[in-house]
Amino acid sequence: MLTYLARHWRGELPLGVAWWLNGVGLTALTVALDRYGSALGLYAATDTRTGFSVFIVLGLAGFLLLPAWQTIGIFRAADRHADQVGTILAARLTEALTTVLTILLAIRFLVFAGEAWAGARIAYGIGGGYTVAASHRGRVLEVSGAIVFGLAADVRRTLDANPAVRRVRLNSGGGAFSEALRLRALLLERDLDTDSTTGCSSACLSVYIAGRHRLLHRAAHLGFHLPRNPGFGLRGLVEPEYARELAYFGRRGVPRWFREQWIATGRTFWYPTPVQLMEAGLVQTFFGAPPPRRGALLPVKLSAGRPTAA
Repeated sequence: MLTYLARHWRGELPLGVAWWLNGVGLTALTVALDRYGSALGLYAATDTRTGFSVFIVLGLAGFLLLPAWQTIGIFRAADRHADQVGTILAARLTEALTTVLTILLAIRFLVFAGEAWAGARIAYGIGGGYTVAASHRGRVLEVSGAIVFGLAADVRRTLDANPAVRRVRLNSGGGAFSEALRLRALLLERDLDTDSTTGCSSACLSVYIAGRHRLLHRAAHLGFHLPRNPGFGLRGLVEPEYARELAYFGRRGVPRWFREQWIATGRTFWYPTPVQLMEAGLVQTFFGAPPPRRGALLPVKLSAGRPTAA
């Protein structure tokens, strides 16, 4: 195997083998793995720091080192073909096609780099961490900041140290979906209430829905959207993983009309009105004073079972 790799790198393989097998064939295979990796379970281990670190290393090898090996070997094989076989036209045509392939592979690497950076912010808490602290004489656990890897473990330790906690206060703009699911399982295990005083959006909602009783401060908002990161298997409108999440919200009592509106909103944030949240059963109790608003308030009415602004 190492001999074969070295021969391609030095341009010693036949031009047809270097181009069609190591160039076109291998690229098609990596594209297929990238596209269907989630369905094949290749990304299952990326929801931990260790797994994500391994993913980054493999990604750099697959999207940077492998393309370099492919293209340099093809160029060298083309030059050798032109010198030894004499069909210069075939060699130069292959080099032109390899140039195009190089550009496409470079674009793939840039896409991977962007997705990897977004994932690294979640995996390692780059640019925003979290705080976990008990308040209200140990009856409320306040979780603020990004939902990044390690949060669920810290929340479990804090709950163990504060057995009187009955409610978890979630003030977060979201983060790692897989970590949110771990945190949700913990809240369900402890049968805790949930609330938010400043806002809970994106993956935070997957935790909020776990509350035995769900409360919301009148000044806070809940923000919904479909997965915004196009990578890591989330390339469709509603991929199977998120379809299962929508179904879970349905089992928790969230009606179909609300979930359909959620889907229709797509990857832009949707902030339902308080009436919509109550009608959908997501929020069971509002508390606190509403924020001051400018201008007159629009009356709210119900139409065809769905709350709308009058």
